[in-house]
Amino acid sequence: MDTLQSALQKCPSLVAAHTAVFKKGEPTWKYVNYKPSAIDHKVSLDPYRRESRKMMRIFQGFCDLVEKASVDESFMDFGRLVFKKILELFPQILEGMEDSSSQLPMISKEVLDESGLEWQGEVFAVEGENEGEPEIRDWDDVAILIGSNLAQEIRHLLFQELGYTTSGGIGRTKTLAKLASGYKKPDAQTVIRDRCIPDFLQRFSLTDFWSLGGKIGDFVRSRLTSGTIEEDDDEIGYIRNHFTLKELINRLDKDRELAERVYKIVRGELYSPLSSRIDIKSMMANKNFRGGSVRKGSDLVPWFEVFVGDLVLRLQDLDEENDSVRRPTKLSLSMTAGHTTRSRQCTIGVIKDYDEISKRLKESSARLLKELEGVWKDDSTAPAMYPCIRASLTISGFSSLDGFKRIDVLIKKGGVLAKSAKKTPEKTPENVVPEKATVNDPPSGIASLLTKKTVSVSDQDHYTCPDCGKGIAKEEVGEHKDYHFALKVSSQLNGERLSRRHKDHESKILKEHDREPSKRHRGIESGRSKRRKDLEKGQSRLPF
Repeated sequence: MDTLQSALQKCPSLVAAHTAVFKKGEPTWKYVNYKPSAIDHKVSLDPYRRESRKMMRIFQGFCDLVEKASVDESFMDFGRLVFKKILELFPQILEGMEDSSSQLPMISKEVLDESGLEWQGEVFAVEGENEGEPEIRDWDDVAILIGSNLAQEIRHLLFQELGYTTSGGIGRTKTLAKLASGYKKPDAQTVIRDRCIPDFLQRFSLTDFWSLGGKIGDFVRSRLTSGTIEEDDDEIGYIRNHFTLKELINRLDKDRELAERVYKIVRGELYSPLSSRIDIKSMMANKNFRGGSVRKGSDLVPWFEVFVGDLVLRLQDLDEENDSVRRPTKLSLSMTAGHTTRSRQCTIGVIKDYDEISKRLKESSARLLKELEGVWKDDSTAPAMYPCIRASLTISGFSSLDGFKRIDVLIKKGGVLAKSAKKTPEKTPENVVPEKATVNDPPSGIASLLTKKTVSVSDQDHYTCPDCGKGIAKEEVGEHKDYHFALKVSSQLNGERLSRRHKDHESKILKEHDREPSKRHRGIESGRSKRRKDLEKGQSRLPF
């Protein structure tokens, strides 16, 4: 990869543009018209994530199963699209087939010529094959041929819509497609037919494969190929031809899962399903500090603004991509000084609002910093905590908020808030309106429990309850409404109908209202006097 200086030497007219950056102490990124310093700036990938979301929408509109691998890479399963195209172009393929075990008919050159299909992209050829005329031997080749046309179509669509060139790879597994996509860059696609897999894989080493880089790849190579083959030899072919699955298990310390993975990878047979939804485990924002710029805690605190701003922006991206709301429950702060790295973690709770979670993350970060300073101070064997050369904030323990609704959301769903702005405020005490007043139909759901009930006037001292039709003394309207409210809370929130016992109890209570007011009050007062010993000062009992 060229440095800026070497690129300018090759192309003196090159106009170099810097990516968007966060500035120390600022929670939002921006483009700047000067050369940002690495000491007090941090690169933002948010513009790339935004463009990535645009690409994903195009991919998902074209293909029914898309897996996002990174901000600039995706896998697409063309299986159903290919099968549909085969049935359109070759309807005779199903003739004579009784079940899935039946043999497919032979593919003929005449039938292929009539279909009008042509290879798209660089078709990898085996030794001795004419590269200009790739051979089609079976229906597997036909499927890959159609896949090359679909890949070309989506790449062309992306260029038309967004102006981006792309590199593509077409193969029967994700690992093959990934290697093929990087084989011819830029703005090209490589097609790998099944019988060409061994010849194609010999151009790569074991550590070029997805998930076999780093320490795992070095471990496998040390156990299988160290000292046995030269650097330029076919490492993949050597492992494929010299080790059975049982021998791989023994060589790799009885790690059967790793052995099976290596066994399938070197044969191009590592099949893994695509997942359209990404299960995020954690998110991290970090910064490597240069020039001893963080020499005390107060130098690090402004970077918490940057870290939290970056993490919250990514939470918003996650909400949009997965069409769901997931929030972290844990926060950890990690700091490195010299060769020592220490971290502290805390629980932050589930918070949906972006502003609220930003505030909580910054407060928790400051608290974790104080805890780390205390731990570092108590350890006499550790090097000095400052200057700090690296720090990171990580959020994890994601929890889904799907199915959980706040009370204001439920009210809005019922239409109460929307209607309340249009209604004229009630002028009579306790929301009592004249009998001729028009009453709107009440909203359904939990919102109905929070609306103001309206009763109509029957005479100067009594009112008719709209729920049960009983006449109620004016001074007992509030108490009676509380009773119906309690019954409806029990019914709607618990998802059950009133039990027979509740109905009988309701009937008994309503009968009380049919009695003369003086007798009813005497009965209530008598009952209260008998039970007064059980009540504390300021307490009262409900009539039911």
